Amino acid sequence: MSTIELRDVTLAYDVRPVLDHINLTVEDGEFLVLVGPSGSGKTTALRIVAGLLQPSSGQVLVGGRDVTKVPPADRDLAMVFQSYALYPHMTVRNNMAFGLRLAGVHRKERDQRVERAAEVLGITDLLDRRPKALSGGQRQRVAMGRAIVREPQAFLMDEPLSNLDAKLRTQVRAQIARIQRTLGVTTLYVTHDQIEAMTMADRIAVLHDGRLQQLGTPEDLFSRPANVFVAAFIGSPPTNLIPGTLTTEDGQTALRVGGQTLVLPASIATAVAASSTPDILVGVRPHDVEIKPPDGSALDLQVDIDLVERLGTETLAHGEMVTGSVSGAAAQAAHALIAADDELPTDPEKHRFTAALDPHTPITTGGRLPLYVAAERLHLFDAETGTTLRTATQSLAPSAAGAAAPAA
Repeated sequence: MSTIELRDVTLAYDVRPVLDHINLTVEDGEFLVLVGPSGSGKTTALRIVAGLLQPSSGQVLVGGRDVTKVPPADRDLAMVFQSYALYPHMTVRNNMAFGLRLAGVHRKERDQRVERAAEVLGITDLLDRRPKALSGGQRQRVAMGRAIVREPQAFLMDEPLSNLDAKLRTQVRAQIARIQRTLGVTTLYVTHDQIEAMTMADRIAVLHDGRLQQLGTPEDLFSRPANVFVAAFIGSPPTNLIPGTLTTEDGQTALRVGGQTLVLPASIATAVAASSTPDILVGVRPHDVEIKPPDGSALDLQVDIDLVERLGTETLAHGEMVTGSVSGAAAQAAHALIAADDELPTDPEKHRFTAALDPHTPITTGGRLPLYVAAERLHLFDAETGTTLRTATQSLAPSAAGAAAPAA
């Protein structure tokens, strides 16, 4: 059983922990991705699993065996790094077999393992070439081959695609996912790219400031984010976050956004009753926006469009919300909770909005565009804690909810 388990793992250099009580299990044969922004602790967690760093407290188990104090060479793990680290004077065959030769594996078996791995990776015709004669994608596959031939309990991959251009990244990530499923080897993969995480993972663990924010399938994280950070981080373009206030309209629970009041359907009103404050954050996925009023309750948002991106398959319309005033406690909370993203606006009086529209939508910059979001498509968050009060109704099939922690 090739599981990897982190039990209450903490690493602190000074007062502030780099990893804060992380509990995480990678199941046998699973492809689990650690994702988060720079400084979130994801690479630190991987290095602790590999034995390159020692945790301040907690345990690391591989295959049920406590390896917390076991040297890296004795953990039976194979790493694939961002840099290929190939020996330039050796052929591909010798690069892949080098670790086996050091381990004393007989030459015949070495050759057999290299041939099998090369066939899986589709690099059999490259075995007699040297690294300088290979493309970036080919070198990355050789680096993977060097890990595969070891037949380890698990693979550890630290941003292996970072050195590749955009087109090649897409090709190689598909190859890595296919190879992992073919081999069925437990894999812990680190990336800052949420698209990589969403397209490759069986499950995703989102880290932020050294804390586990949410663990679940890609569908879980997209459709049922545990908090504001996950909602803003997962999805491309990211979720729009709008300050709002819960109020009462004719005895019914209502949502006030700027100068607009929306009476909430009973199912949503029940969910938001758990909020400890009237100030909430409204999450709107760009792809849930419509340019025509939908049936039933909906938010009507007026946005001054200042940028239009035509991507072929869709058009992204960016602008600034103009529907009444959006200042106040919820507005301040919105910016405090998403301040980790340096590219987001920091003026609490201004709120950017992005809509993903049909590519044939007639739209230009400089105009005011009415946009509609059905009440059932809204994500609602407590403005004080950032935790989810209610997630949008999605067409994705339901799956078991992932373990979650509130935003830091």
